[in-house]
Amino acid sequence: MTVGLPGTGIGGMFYLLSALAMPLREARRRMQDGPGGGRWRVVAAQTAIAGGIIASMWVTGWLLGVALSAVHPVVRLAAAPPHGNVLRAAALVLSLGTLAAVLCGVELLRLWVHRRSDREVPVAPRELQASQAVRPARRRVAAAGGRARTLITLILLEAAAAADPRSARPQSEAPPPPPPPPPVAVALARADSAFAAGSASIAARRYAAVLAAHPDNSRAVYRLAQLSQADPAEALRLFRRYVALEPADPWGYMAVGDVLARSGRSDAALEWYDQAVSLAPGERDAVVGRARVLARARRTDAAIAQYERWLAAHPTDAEAWRELGRERLRAGLAGNAAQAFERAAGLVPDPATARRLALARAAAAPAFTPQVSGSHDSDGNTTLRLGGAAELAMTGPWRLGVTAGRERVGDGVTTTNLSDGSVQATWRPRAVLQIDAAAGATRLDAAPAAAAGAGPPKPPPGPFGPSGPSVPNGPNSGSATLTATGQLRARWRAPAGGPALDLRAQRSVLDASPLLVQNRITRTELRGILELPLPLSVAPSLKLRGIARTAAFSDSNHRTTLAGMVAVAATPSVELSGQFHEIRYDRPDTVGYFAPRLAQIVQAGSYVEFETPQGALFAFDLGAGVQRVAPFGAAIGPWQRALSLYSLILVPLAPGRDLKFELDLEDSPLASEAATSGQWRYASGVVSLRWALP
Repeated sequence: MTVGLPGTGIGGMFYLLSALAMPLREARRRMQDGPGGGRWRVVAAQTAIAGGIIASMWVTGWLLGVALSAVHPVVRLAAAPPHGNVLRAAALVLSLGTLAAVLCGVELLRLWVHRRSDREVPVAPRELQASQAVRPARRRVAAAGGRARTLITLILLEAAAAADPRSARPQSEAPPPPPPPPPVAVALARADSAFAAGSASIAARRYAAVLAAHPDNSRAVYRLAQLSQADPAEALRLFRRYVALEPADPWGYMAVGDVLARSGRSDAALEWYDQAVSLAPGERDAVVGRARVLARARRTDAAIAQYERWLAAHPTDAEAWRELGRERLRAGLAGNAAQAFERAAGLVPDPATARRLALARAAAAPAFTPQVSGSHDSDGNTTLRLGGAAELAMTGPWRLGVTAGRERVGDGVTTTNLSDGSVQATWRPRAVLQIDAAAGATRLDAAPAAAAGAGPPKPPPGPFGPSGPSVPNGPNSGSATLTATGQLRARWRAPAGGPALDLRAQRSVLDASPLLVQNRITRTELRGILELPLPLSVAPSLKLRGIARTAAFSDSNHRTTLAGMVAVAATPSVELSGQFHEIRYDRPDTVGYFAPRLAQIVQAGSYVEFETPQGALFAFDLGAGVQRVAPFGAAIGPWQRALSLYSLILVPLAPGRDLKFELDLEDSPLASEAATSGQWRYASGVVSLRWALP
């Protein structure tokens, strides 16, 4: 019998054949015996039932064949499907074959039994007469049996014809699929399915199982390395293994380079990317990927050059234009960055690109910056300055501007004023180099009339006694004077957090008190800062800074400062430092500023800088430590506290409109050359608003 298909057992098939033979038997009986009553109704009912069973068996097989044919393009079968739909007749063939075998066996057994009976049993005359009497009936039965066997044979032939591929209707004309894949291919396909579905843990286990059986399967090695990004060492090992298995595949070299770049090993990452570019010089992932490694390593100039070479040959790469604009903006080339963002926005409009374009245009546009600043110290000196700056539109690496301001300086008794103006220029030919220059003049008003008759008030005595006579003794102190001022500053920083050098030359007017202004004290200073990062193998994130300053005052005094600092980057936005400063003056002060023979400061410092998602910038520089001072003619004094705080807050109000706050607090007379006594505390603040013009 056929499991799952009712009516296909031997008994069922015998019933079907018997029911199908009933019309023939009934027709023969009517021909021999005449019409009977009511038998055709029974014959018709049984024949209809048998026909329904056969039809349902055929439809069931046909539907199964159609279903398997439809599923075949999605599910790979273990063997090639048949050309025709044989399932519609398979059940019938199997059942009829089983029934035919049983019938043949029964007939053979009957012939063997009857032949043996005819030999061994004698036939009496009476029985012989009886047999002759029933012989016609036997002939009729034998004829009916022969016809039944003929019918069975015809049904079997029809079923065989239905199952023949040449006569069956094909379900699909597609060629048969390839032979079944080997077990490793099946396991790899299951792992790929989990990887595509985002099931990382399941995919990792399946790829590991593939590698356990076939360690040289490069695809499993590559995928498992991708899933091991949380463990850079393991990912690097697997990607290197993939390169060894597939040395001609540039993506293996790129993958190794990406892992090394994320680990901060940019030099090694660039070497691997160089090999990828040599294998596929025109491949975007290799060329642009190398530029991204350069950008990550803060090698901005090299990254810009790499992007520009790629875009010269592929000007429709919107993503590369966006990344080039970002690097140009980092390099201070706001105008060039705006051009790159314009190209990107023209190719693929994007809200983020539009925002960056607006920021770049605002940074390159002409702008006006009004400014208000003031200060107050523990000696009662106050300053208030109103001024502003104007910037012209940026042209390439150049930026020009002017500044002007008016300042009032008082101490509660005496008040004086001064005005200043300058022309400024900034040149940044490369991301690693910036030069700022300013040239101008400061106009000092004439000394007040009260001071002309009685002399200005003397500064408050410090803990070491009065610092000496203090009268207006500068040139033209009784009349307005014009003093030349200016600044030249050059800053260079090697890429990838390398060495840095900051050199500055400056000439300015000391304006901390009315006495200093009336005495026309100027300071000319040279300053240099050198920063050297230690090798990663020695002390990662550790930097050494050396500071040297020398200043000449217009009263023929001279100041020298030497300082050393050790700084470590605790996080990308937090730096901790320890520093030591030593300051020396050539002679005592006679015009109103604090000038000890020797001063030393030991401080621990921290610098914190972070930016919010909205673009607001916060920076804080805090120092806390101790200091000691040795006046002229006396021994060095005890250690006392020394505190300092500088903070900067930049709040973007809109593209091109930035509000800036600066606060400077000092509790140390050595923090500034403008300190007026040995016990000196100082606070100053600046508020400015940069407004870019359309």
